[in-house]
Amino acid sequence: MKTTIVFHGAKTFRIPDLPDLRQVARNVLVGEGGSGTVDIVFQDPSAQRALNLTWRGLDRTTDVLSFHYGEPDLFGELYIDPLLAQSQAVRYKHSFSAELRRLVVHGCLHLCGFDHGTTPERIRMRALELQYVSVASKR
Repeated sequence: MKTTIVFHGAKTFRIPDLPDLRQVARNVLVGEGGSGTVDIVFQDPSAQRALNLTWRGLDRTTDVLSFHYGEPDLFGELYIDPLLAQSQAVRYKHSFSAELRRLVVHGCLHLCGFDHGTTPERIRMRALELQYVSVASKR
């Protein structure tokens, strides 16, 4: 099955490097056995906060939310708060593009079944995150 990445809200939030983000998402999905369409939605903090409250019971925004469906027409969705991503980029001392890349990798790993609820899971997921981000940054 073809892996397709569809962006929503990218123009509104002036998201840079969409071809790079698309390739990063594909690399993770193909590398970890995911396939199909993934929608990546960029939305404001209030919409992100509402989703986080509804689905996780947490009344705050979050950088990325992942929803895995595994359906033929929709493998999953990522919701990213670009304003939070921008502030995290400053805090982590890298570019906005680098932070978006990290969030796309992180979200796609969740779509492929990875989690970070326990220490071993966190170590494994962080290693994969670093692997996919470093491959992307070498291009």
